[in-house]
Amino acid sequence: MLFKITYSIPVENVKACQERFMTGEEKMDGLTVTGRWHEVGKSQGFMFAEADDMIAVGKFTNQWSDLCNMDVTPIMTDEQIGQVLMA
Repeated sequence: MLFKITYSIPVENVKACQERFMTGEEKMDGLTVTGRWHEVGKSQGFMFAEADDMIAVGKFTNQWSDLCNMDVTPIMTDEQIGQVLMA
């Protein structure tokens, strides 16, 4: 399954979030990041990730929940949405 994960960082958490991110110790546990983009000067961004289940997505977002607001959206490819439309 493919997911779009959008994040925003409250101003008071920016420094702590940057420090944690720079350690490179993010736990992925079943989540594969296919791309991540950070909006310059806005303390927000988004990523695309693949996982077999929501547990992996939940574990990933939970490790950031003390510093970031995250929104998870399941997404489909053209081929997948085509299968939905043809049903």
